[in-house]
Amino acid sequence: MWFWIWTGLILGWLVGVFFGLRWLWRQFKELMEAFGAASELATTRLAPAATPSPIPEVAIFASAEDLATRFSARAERIGARRRRRRERHQAAYDRWAVLAGYAEAEK
Repeated sequence: MWFWIWTGLILGWLVGVFFGLRWLWRQFKELMEAFGAASELATTRLAPAATPSPIPEVAIFASAEDLATRFSARAERIGARRRRRRERHQAAYDRWAVLAGYAEAEK
């Protein structure tokens, strides 16, 4: 009698191991498919970044007026970037204040 009980237990264990390993294998295949899709997506999105950018012209002996215009254009770009960042931050702080109940929402 014990022979049949142990045989049933071992066969049940083997069936459980089979279904467990089959489930693991299917999960692994799904994971590999997801990695493949992510890799294709990353390849298509990163392809433009992989192309080399043109080397900018270096003006070592530029005139003073040319350098002044370049510096003023750079300062304007930096100022505009700082203003946009400040406006974004202020808008976020205003939203947080409304959510926290410190200020009323604008209508």
